[in-house]
Amino acid sequence: MRQNKKNVSTEKDTYVSDKITETLLNLLETYTLKEISISFLCDEAGVGRASFYRNFDNKEHILIKYDTKLIKQWGKEYENDKNSTPESLIPSLLIHYKKYKNFYFMIYKNDLSDIVLKTILKACELDKKETNIEAYVTSFIGYGIFGIVNEWIKRGMQESIEEILSLIHQNKDN
Repeated sequence: MRQNKKNVSTEKDTYVSDKITETLLNLLETYTLKEISISFLCDEAGVGRASFYRNFDNKEHILIKYDTKLIKQWGKEYENDKNSTPESLIPSLLIHYKKYKNFYFMIYKNDLSDIVLKTILKACELDKKETNIEAYVTSFIGYGIFGIVNEWIKRGMQESIEEILSLIHQNKDN
């Protein structure tokens, strides 16, 4: 079967995007984001600067896209789990953050916690809320989730997921 140019171009962009993302994540194990120039990143990834800018606006954009991908993956898993309930949303999300803790520690080490906030709020789909009240309630929930996740990551995820849930339930009951 013959591929058209659009499919080949899309596959190439996906490969380049994945290569740049993988390279940046690896480099962040040794360097801070500020220490990594676009030229250095492109050299290490084996791609040209034009390829970088065809796929990303800046280095932070790479991390935003990666975090968005992780959250979408979690969302699909949560929705496809026949045992998912509204009560299991927070535990499921905490498991997700724990699973990818190295990535999230990297984000926080580079003072980029706003990436996590933006991703959570985007996942809440605030822009799709019909009424002001729906938007306010969704915003309250999104910022609340971020507050818990933010402090937990900043403090090194020392508590188990069960301990975090217990603390949430204690405060809810008070």
